[in-house]
Amino acid sequence: MSLRTLLVGPTGHGGEGIYVDTLRATPPPGVSYDVAAGFHSSADGAWCNYPIEVALNKIARPATLPDMGFRALLLRQRYDLVHVHAHPASLWGLGKTPLVMSEGSSSAVYLADYLGWTAEMVAGGYARSRRIYKTLRIHDRLLNLSRVDRLYVFSEWAREINRSWGADPAKISVIYPGFPTPPLTPKPERPALFSFLFVGTDFERKGGHDLIEAYAQVASDLPDVHLVLAGFNPLARNPDLLLHGWASEQRRTHVQAMVADLERRGRLTRFAQVSHARLKAELFPAADAFVMPTRAEGFGFTNVEAMSFGLPVITSTAGPAAEIVVNGKTGVLVSPGDVAGLAAAMAEMATSPARARELGMAGRARFEERFTLDRFRNELAALYAQVVNSR
Repeated sequence: MSLRTLLVGPTGHGGEGIYVDTLRATPPPGVSYDVAAGFHSSADGAWCNYPIEVALNKIARPATLPDMGFRALLLRQRYDLVHVHAHPASLWGLGKTPLVMSEGSSSAVYLADYLGWTAEMVAGGYARSRRIYKTLRIHDRLLNLSRVDRLYVFSEWAREINRSWGADPAKISVIYPGFPTPPLTPKPERPALFSFLFVGTDFERKGGHDLIEAYAQVASDLPDVHLVLAGFNPLARNPDLLLHGWASEQRRTHVQAMVADLERRGRLTRFAQVSHARLKAELFPAADAFVMPTRAEGFGFTNVEAMSFGLPVITSTAGPAAEIVVNGKTGVLVSPGDVAGLAAAMAEMATSPARARELGMAGRARFEERFTLDRFRNELAALYAQVVNSR
């Protein structure tokens, strides 16, 4: 199979941008991508329809749902396939070219879990937006799948959410994202310090305040534990100004004081920014366990990356966590916001390093079974072939 594919997606937008970068760097076997990544960008065979894209984002977008934003492209060359990730899209000249769309989870997750919309608000927004999308012939991975051959999401959890909000279940597939498989770093039988690692620039949504309060309890009881924070600013509000908050100003200030005290006593190390390369080369290999008690999540890439390094994972039950971490076998799941439960899970892991290694190795095995880059590339190639051959 040799497929010339137009790939349209975001860049620099957290997990969704990282995902598109992964596709560009490691396309499926037999696939060559012509990429239009980022607003107003063009590809060799598809030009950005700039006036339409600007008009859609300035006029139509305020009347529809908060979303990644519209892309508009004019196809000027023949493609075997078009793949649009995370954007609603206007595709002039698409003709009979097969169209695949994808997204990590669902816009319903963003609206309900991130923005705090009620089910009634989501339903109303979807009804209004669906009418607008169909009138303007906007292809969307949930609201207008009529011309879309296949939609895939990253989890069964996300598939069910899309189905429940009206997406055609016959068109939805699940393809777990794939990650490189790093070499394993040998761990000491009993480390001098048991080191927990947290990664997340979105400190508030990722449960950072819960983590600090839980860790302070653990550190008061156990002298040989340490916490590393990567991408840390507890005073910063969520970077998306639309989002509701998970921490009050008083709590932010209190947690900042706790962090300063823990750091002064040598119980905590923090990094404001850490490159992904350094994270993989230094921080993951040096950790004994990974912890991310997120309050809301579409998937959770860092949980999978931690598993690839053989780390046990402590995370919350938010999102598709149970499809990634098997509670009691590859890590521990706690309820979002349960500081006492989080502290208990961290203490138990720190006082049982052999058990932590056992969980970590089981996590590595689950990673190799479900989340490798080779497995992902082959599954996506098979989906592409199925779509093209069904035409």
